[in-house]
Amino acid sequence: MEAISVSAKLTRREARLLEKLTREYGFISKGEAIRSAVRLYLNLLELGPKDRLRILQLINEMIAPSAKKSSELIEEAHREEDEL
Repeated sequence: MEAISVSAKLTRREARLLEKLTREYGFISKGEAIRSAVRLYLNLLELGPKDRLRILQLINEMIAPSAKKSSELIEEAHREEDEL
């Protein structure tokens, strides 16, 4: 496996969120958290659109809970899809 280095500029808000995420989820470093995020993103790209949407909704619900649950959002998406 060939290693590739990548650099990115983050806003202050993104840097704070990355620092918080690294601490809360027990990553060894910010680099490890970013590597995990990239791997997750690449794996999600292999899924079909509906499955990818469901996974992203579940992740969003875990990280930033909203008034609606992911199951409600999925049902809403199905209704919108049926209307089309």
